[in-house]
This record gives sequence, C-alpha cells and structure tokens, in this order.
Amino acid sequence: MFPGMTDSSTRRPAPAACGPAHVPHFEEIVGRAPYPWQRRIYGKFVEGDVPEAVDIPTGLGKTLCVLLFLLARVRNPALPTRVVYVVDRRAIVDQTAGAIQGWVDRIAELPALAGEFGSCAAFPSDRPVRLGVLRGGMADDGEWRVDPARPAVVVGTVDMIGSRVLFSGYGDGRSRRPMHAGLLGHDSIVMLDEAHLSPAMGAFLRDVERIQGPSKFRTMTLSATGAEASAVFSLSAKDEEDPEVRRRLHAVKKPSFHPVEKPADRIGRICELAAAHQAGSVAVFVGTVADAGKIAKKLSGLCPPGTAGAERVALLTGTLRGKERAELAAGAVWRRFLPDRDRDADAPSVYLVMTSAGEVGVDLDADHAVMDLSTLDSMIQRVGRVNRSGRVKAEVSIVHTRKEAEKPGGSPKAYRQELDAARAKTLEVLQGLPDLSPATLKGIDKPTLERCSAPSSRPARLHAEVVEAFAATSAALRLPPVSVYLRGVSEDPETPESFLLWRREVADLVRLDKDVAREALAFFRPSADEVARVPEREARNLVESAVLRQGGDGLPLIVIGPGGDVFAKVVKSEGEIPPLGYATFVLPTTAGGLEPSGLPSSAAEGEVSDVGDGDDRYRYKEPDPGGEEGEDGEEAEGESAAPRPDWLKKAVELRIPLRDEGEDDAEERFLVYALRRPDPTHQTGDSDLTGLGASPQTVDEHCSRVGDAARRIGAALPSLSAPEIEALETAGRWHDRGKARNVWQRAAGASAGCPPLAKSAKLRSWMLGGYRHEFGSLVEADRAIPTDAPNRDLVLHLISAHHGWARPGFPDRRQWDPDAPAALNRKLAVEAARRFARLQAEHGPWRLAWLEALLKAADAYASSRGEA
Repeated sequence: MFPGMTDSSTRRPAPAACGPAHVPHFEEIVGRAPYPWQRRIYGKFVEGDVPEAVDIPTGLGKTLCVLLFLLARVRNPALPTRVVYVVDRRAIVDQTAGAIQGWVDRIAELPALAGEFGSCAAFPSDRPVRLGVLRGGMADDGEWRVDPARPAVVVGTVDMIGSRVLFSGYGDGRSRRPMHAGLLGHDSIVMLDEAHLSPAMGAFLRDVERIQGPSKFRTMTLSATGAEASAVFSLSAKDEEDPEVRRRLHAVKKPSFHPVEKPADRIGRICELAAAHQAGSVAVFVGTVADAGKIAKKLSGLCPPGTAGAERVALLTGTLRGKERAELAAGAVWRRFLPDRDRDADAPSVYLVMTSAGEVGVDLDADHAVMDLSTLDSMIQRVGRVNRSGRVKAEVSIVHTRKEAEKPGGSPKAYRQELDAARAKTLEVLQGLPDLSPATLKGIDKPTLERCSAPSSRPARLHAEVVEAFAATSAALRLPPVSVYLRGVSEDPETPESFLLWRREVADLVRLDKDVAREALAFFRPSADEVARVPEREARNLVESAVLRQGGDGLPLIVIGPGGDVFAKVVKSEGEIPPLGYATFVLPTTAGGLEPSGLPSSAAEGEVSDVGDGDDRYRYKEPDPGGEEGEDGEEAEGESAAPRPDWLKKAVELRIPLRDEGEDDAEERFLVYALRRPDPTHQTGDSDLTGLGASPQTVDEHCSRVGDAARRIGAALPSLSAPEIEALETAGRWHDRGKARNVWQRAAGASAGCPPLAKSAKLRSWMLGGYRHEFGSLVEADRAIPTDAPNRDLVLHLISAHHGWARPGFPDRRQWDPDAPAALNRKLAVEAARRFARLQAEHGPWRLAWLEALLKAADAYASSRGEA
C-alpha cells in the first residue's frame, strides 16, 4: 500500500497480490505472454510498491507499464485513479495514445474485466478506461475529466502536462487551470518516459510528490539509457534468460562509419547509403527539419525507374500538421515499419526520413538505418528503432564530417563547445563497440554516457510557497516562467513552441472583436487534425511572411496566449505581432504557410485547406451568401466544402451575428458553429458556454441533477470522507442558483413567466455584461446555509470557484449580483478571498483544486447527459 493507506481506506477490499508469475488478461489484451520483468513489476504494483525508476532497454515494452498499472489497480483500488504518461516529443503522443486506446478497446471486449473497471466509476460508460490526449493546441476532448472516479490514462508532452500540474496549463484559461492541476496533480501517478531527456521535469515531479506526500501523487521515471533513483527497477539475470528477451537484447545491428569533408556533403552521402538498400525498411535520421525535407525529396528522385518515389518515401517531423501526420501513420510506408508487419523479402525498399521526432517512444522496427552523428543519448534512441524484434541482420550507417571526429579546440559558446565535444566522444565510443545491440549499449558505463550526452539543464527547486502563488489562478500575479521548472536552467535554453492552425472565418472573428473570437474558439475548439507545432522563432517568421504577402490590407490574426488571453487584430507590420511562445495562433486560409506535405513553412504560398469540420462538428453562414454557390459557381466565401449534415437540425449551436454597425437595413446574418452533441468541456470552461446543455433544464432541475451526480462521484472515491461528500452534494444543489437572475435569463432566451433556465441549446453570452452567475449563487447559498453547518467554508468555496474565480476572489464589480445590496456584494467578495486562503492551507493546493474538479465533473455530466 501507499504510505498512509490501508485496506480499510478503500470501498472494496484489495485482493491479495496474484504473484509475479501471472498477469490476468494480459495475453488476451496484448496478444502475447508478458515478459518476466513485466510479471515482476505487475506484482509490485499490486502490492502498492511503485518503483521510483524503471530502467529497461528499448524494444522490451516499457510503455506496457501503463496497462500493467491499470490491471494492478483492479486488484488494489488504493492505487491512484489516473495514469499520466509523459513523453518529450509531440509526434509520439498520438502513436502512444493509439497503442493505449487499442488496449482499452480490448478491455471493453472482455465483459468481466470491463465490469471490474466499471465498478470503480461513478457513472456508466461503454469505455472501461478513459483516455485523454494533451498535445498542445487545445485538442483534448475532455471526456476523461467527466468521471474522476473512473480509471483514466492521460498522454501528453512535458510542456502540456507539466504546465497543467503547476496551475498554468498552456492554452488553459482561468477555470481549467485549477481543474487540470487537481486532476493531474492529485490521485495520479505520472510515468515520465525517457526521463534522461527531461531531467528538470523529473525533478519537478519529485518536488510535487514531496510537497503533497506519496499517498496522493506518485512519480515513476522510465528510461532505456540508465536511471538515477534510490529504487531502480531493471532487468535481472533471470529476466535475460527468457528467449524473446534474449533475442531482442542481442539483436544484430552492425555499424559502419562514413566520413565526409564538409556538412553540405552529408545529405548526398546519406541518400546514397539509403538508396543502396534495395529491399526492406530503411530509417533515416537527421538533426534538422530542413535536412529531413531535402533528403526526402532527393530520395524520391533516386528511387529506381518505374517506381513511385512518393509511395516509397515518407517524412516524419514534430512540426507536421495533425491531418498530414495522421495520413502518414495510416499510409503504406509507415506500415512497412510496424513491428508486427508481414515481412516481404521481395518488396522494394521504403524510407522513413525522421528528425528527433522519431527517436523517442515511436514503436517502429526498421530493417536498416542511415543517420548523421548526434550525441550518444540520441544515437541510442535512434538505434532503438532498428531491428527491435531481432529478426534480421540490420546495418546502421553513420555519416559524419571529419571535423566532428575531432574534439573542439574552442567555441564562442560554452554550451556549443560541450555539445561538439559530446559528439566527438560519441563517435569514438561507437567506433570502439563490436555492435549496437541493446545488450552492448547497456554495457556503457554511466560516466561515459554522461560525457557523451547533450549538456543537461539545471533543475529549479519547486517550493510550496511558489505553488501557492501559481494556484491563485484568478489573480494577476507576476510569476516565474513555468518553463524554468519544466525545462530547467541552461546556457542554451530550448526555444518555446507555438501551435498554429488555419481557418476560413478568421477575418470575420477579428472584425467582430477578441471576446467573440474567444467564445468561438472555446465552443469550436481546434482539433488534432488542424494543429501544427513549430518553434516560436519559426512561428514568428511564418507570420511575418504572411503579413508581407497581404500587403497594405494586413493579416487578420488570432493568438491564444499560454494563459488563455486572446489577441485578435489585423496585423499590418512586424511590430504588431504579439509573443507567440507556447501560444496557439490562428491564420486565415489565404495566408499560406503550409506545404502540401503538411510542413509549416514561411515560404509556402497558396491557400491552405481548412480541416476543422468533422463528423460531429460543422460551420456555416446563415443565410447562405449567394445560395449554395457564389456568382461564379464557386463555393461561397466562409462556407464548408462538405455537404451540410442532417444532424444540424438538432445541433447545439453558437450563433454569432455578422451584421456590421450601420447596416440597419441589411438582412441579419450569422456565423454558426454547430456540434452534434454538447461538449462536456464547456461546463468546465472559462466562457459562459456553461449554459449549453443536452436539453433545456430549469435551475431547479439542473441543480438537483448536479447534486446527485456530485454525491455519486464522491461515493465512488475511497479518499473522501462522508462530510466532504455531503459538501460536494450541497454545493451541487446551489451552484447555479445565480442563473435565475433576469440578466442571465435574457441571455438564455428564456420565455417570460416560465421557470428560470440553467441550460438551453442557444445562449447569447455577450448580453451578460460581466455578471458571474456563480457569485449570485454564492449570495443565495450564504443566506440559506447556517453559519454553524459542517464544511460550510468548503461548500461556499466550491460554489464561488466553480468557474475559476474565488482564486482568490471577484475583483470586478460587474461580476457581482445585480439584485444584492452593494455592501453585501463587497463583503462576500472579500470573504471569498479569505476563505480560499484558509482552505488551501487546510487541504493543500492540489487537493483543493481536485475537490473543485469533482463538482465541475458533476456539472459536466449532468449538463451533457441530461440526468445524473
């Protein structure tokens, strides 16, 4: 058990450990028996013994620790509810999530096992385990948040997960920051993959565990290149006796070294060596996106006559737009690299050209590889994508300049000098090895590995006082950069990333104003298909080039800052472009900037496809401008090329008036965003879209349903006391009473004389004038709940903090209750801030945020499903 937990703290007794020899249902889910080390670690998980670090060579299934932990939690419900899996490359998030989704699908097909997972949950679902994906650009569907008692896996990058744990989620606004901090930073285990690449993140997670205590939050690092911790789980001699493990450990990977005179010669030599392989799958690794693009183009031209180069060469970088990345993963070239593929010895060679996006965590099994020289930690990861199964005799060709073989005599920057020295030492070490099998690489001693690896950043210590400051999410405090804690302090710090997408309606939204743009993007969130990722400096180059192409008309641009703030303006000069680091920026489709391959490029011109519509979401203008087609027979501006779906008649809609000021006689037009069904994330967001529901609900109906849902969530969670469950239920029954005010009812389009609505399918949020309905609810609850009632402080805080305010308070008078005396409003606003301080001292930052998240989840469930 975790420290501080016993069997009596659970709703169901934890069965005895099954022992290391048997992992129930593993073979049914994965399709093979577990390796011995996987049986051992499963046994540890069942007993509540979570290793601090797992050091297992590449190709032996470290990612399956996620499944093993989920299966162990069925036996021991005292284990954390959520598994948070962190990778340091955005390009692998989707593949990792896809593998986990496959396991979840198999669990759903096993009725007895699915029932065991369901017995932990508060609400019924066809998904025994929920999966969330946090990859930047607001692409997460949010379903994993709706039932905090149901086991869940959340996959994301260092920046997306780490910023959320520290109450500062990139792309999150005021309300979602504490919600994500509570759900990811409490009752969770974080598995940090390839932890040697993210030492600062590892230290940050250990600090979070230290501040809270291991009974509330756990960290487990995973690595294939050595781990440093007091409790490291690694292969034993007995593990290595297993035939399959032994075959993979000693997989043949024969190295060869190819010097060239100057860097410009590398591309040609790499292409020659790759093209020399006439059969099999060939992985090509290089250090930059620019080199990868050139190599992919040149290889396509080198394919023998009569073959289609485009069908034999694919490009994988971390900057690809989601749609094109998904097409790559579903394509013929990618299938030739899958570990479980059928191997055809007569099939012509295929080439996958990759940057560092393909080094870490990607489950590829190339027959051969060609690469430039990198540091040893990177080279180990690259070689780990080659002959993982040990079924072929792989050749690994390493191209380097003669200068790279020499130790540097001096450099203008210390960091660059260290990097050059590490590469030179790496080449020396690799040339001295008999082969590049995992067993051989595993024998490299720790000091050598450190000398040959890229200089690491210095972790920044996280203190409890700093966390408390970050937890004040509704206050405008000057805080340290979040990246300092996630990436550490370095002489060559990493460039912040930016996320970009293209939409046809950007000019309309910019013309209206930033509040309209914020609401539109909150309702019709950027999807995984739409978003591409680039370093911030490249994002700025891309935007600057688009501004120049627009000429005097300027570029309509929307930027969602890392704190959720929105910039919406026609930019006419470079100086008007806002900071783009860790921001999502939305360009009009006419701006260019995307190559046909899906690579963002400042040089790319021509219209970019808008891929925002989908099976469950659609945009259109009403009435149609010029009918179904424009005057020239072209699609009307702003319209989707796809036919309008039948479900639009019953859709949940956000309707934005498009009529300009002064056009009193013009026909009223609307930009319409439609969803097939309510999005549960709207109930936990930062805008007033919380009024949307699966069906109209009166205030009385909705509050009753949320109270019931909150009790069900509380009862399903072993760590909640009976008084806390009662507080959750009470807060649910009062949380939306402030919506009965006339100003809110007008915005909801309620009919006069009818019971006040809490949920409707249409909402005109711009009519609220700043009023916060949760403050009105606080006024009602403060009057009704006796001053000596148990947990009164917690009830009132959960109500007032429901959408992210009251952390610490309500500073704007426009937010106050229009029907209450000014003196009472002022008193309650001040008391809300004091109450937050008291409760945070009592529960700690993450647990208080978690309690708030439980009520938000109850609201989301009752709103999107109709009933609790």
